Amino acid sequence: MKVWDAIRRKWREEKVIQSIIWTSIIEVYKQKKWIDVTHYLDSITISWDSVRIKTKKPIIITELSQISSEIQEVYKRRLLKLGVKLRDMKLKFY
Repeated sequence: MKVWDAIRRKWREEKVIQSIIWTSIIEVYKQKKWIDVTHYLDSITISWDSVRIKTKKPIIITELSQISSEIQEVYKRRLLKLGVKLRDMKLKFY
């Protein structure tokens, strides 16, 4: 049972991180460009050293990569408030 609890805890933590990154992208993009980018985001995958964000439009990839440092600041601040351990992860847009 303890193994299952550890797996569920890790899975929940990953989903929380994905959710925070998702909302941070939407918030920063809306603040900068005045456009809701929710419909153009497809998925977020977290690996050990990077966060891969898949979008539906190539133009969104370019614009998001220009503001990636601001997105990182926002989601890192939010994760620190929750007490989640931070790794140095790069944002990669596809």
